[in-house]
Amino acid sequence: MNTDQTNNGSYSVPARILLYGTAAVILTIGMREISDILVPVFFSIFAFLIFAPLVNWFQRKGIPGPVSVGLVIFFFIIVATGAVLLVAGSLFQLSGQIPGYQAQFLEFIQNFEQYLPASDEFSFEGVLRDIGAFVLGLTAGILTGALNTGTTAVLIITTTTFLLLDAAGALRKVQRKAETQPVLFLRVIELGKSLVSYILIRTETNLIAGTGTAIILLIARIDFAILWGILAFLLGYIPFLGFILASFPPVLLALLKYGPLGALAVLAGIWLINEFVESIVLPALAGKSLKLSPSIVFLSLFYWAFVLGPSGALIAVPLTMVVKMILESSDDTRWMANMMESGESKE
Repeated sequence: MNTDQTNNGSYSVPARILLYGTAAVILTIGMREISDILVPVFFSIFAFLIFAPLVNWFQRKGIPGPVSVGLVIFFFIIVATGAVLLVAGSLFQLSGQIPGYQAQFLEFIQNFEQYLPASDEFSFEGVLRDIGAFVLGLTAGILTGALNTGTTAVLIITTTTFLLLDAAGALRKVQRKAETQPVLFLRVIELGKSLVSYILIRTETNLIAGTGTAIILLIARIDFAILWGILAFLLGYIPFLGFILASFPPVLLALLKYGPLGALAVLAGIWLINEFVESIVLPALAGKSLKLSPSIVFLSLFYWAFVLGPSGALIAVPLTMVVKMILESSDDTRWMANMMESGESKE
């Protein structure tokens, strides 16, 4: 008899860990190889989850299903097109002003050069110049990458449309299955509602954060304030790091325009908006529905970014919630799902 198996035929804990670890490595490699296909599929699914409640609302008002889907998709296309045109126009202007910003940044450094330590082998001036160029280049790269997904956006919209059209039929199928397998399907439905709730709430809070950031920057007369508000909205889906990445460009522009005190004031304003959203609004709306350990959330950012590229960081939390849902669906893997929970959520 195999020593890795117990008398009832189940694998021992070390053997199961090795088996699951090997499967995870193979799955990771496979997903990374087909990431160009998975990214639009995942975004289509999450777009479906966001817009499905709106379609249901139209249907409750007596509007036929296909018409409801058409209205939602039309609204999405209008909003997305407007955002793309706005971002594209702002990026075009930003790219033309980057040399001017670099010259201002160099002048700013030279004004403070006498207060900065320097040596023959190391120069703070050079380091600060490189940091400024990197931040501006990174911001332009992120937004340009978002604009370069035009063909992918068409695929996402098309796939989302078919998912929404099939939503009512899929719901009836799930309900019929639930009659024969109530425990499993009710659990999946319950966990699915938690995922949809999180995505909707995260979108709402990101909208508040992005709007608040844009208002603060407009009051401070920072260039491209609306563009940085859109960036704050998008990067708000990235826990921990999103706020830092979204703050860099406007704070740097404030530094060039108003000096260190002005940059600190702008940073304080953005930080207050972020704290209000993350510490007050999000907990009030979401409660403890996330139930993921902060360390798991942080590590998931790097994992999904490695697997799917930069887009993976935007949907890392929902994808990790899906993994947790899958693990919870089986008695053999539920212990791994429990390890992914935060200490507060465990009973």
